Amino acid sequence: MIRLLIFVILAAIILSLSYLWVKQVPLIKKMTITGGGLAAAAIAIFMQATYSWYLVVVALLGVSFLAAFAFMKLVEKEQNEKLRLAEERREEKRQKAKTYLATTTEMPAAETLQKPKPFGMQSIEAEREEITRG
Repeated sequence: MIRLLIFVILAAIILSLSYLWVKQVPLIKKMTITGGGLAAAAIAIFMQATYSWYLVVVALLGVSFLAAFAFMKLVEKEQNEKLRLAEERREEKRQKAKTYLATTTEMPAAETLQKPKPFGMQSIEAEREEITRG
């Protein structure tokens, strides 16, 4: 009975600390980690009185692996959502680029007939004779 009371006290402390102190991690991830640890500890406490120590350790590991599996499913779900959103953004950019390229206006003919002003060596006519000294 004392073990159970100590477990409840420690569980309340651990849950409150994990809820209040860790701000960067989303709530569902925090509670998955904390809940998995508390479930493993509770199962170990209840099994300790009736089973041998190695069976308690196996149960502790099994519940810990189950909590880790649930946590990894949450992480995988978030990564899939991020990939889906990134793909949607890429597709949206492609659509915008296609519509931009399709709607380009052609230059009027009057502007294409104008000859650009020559500069540099282009301003010297090819037929003109060069005057050199000496």
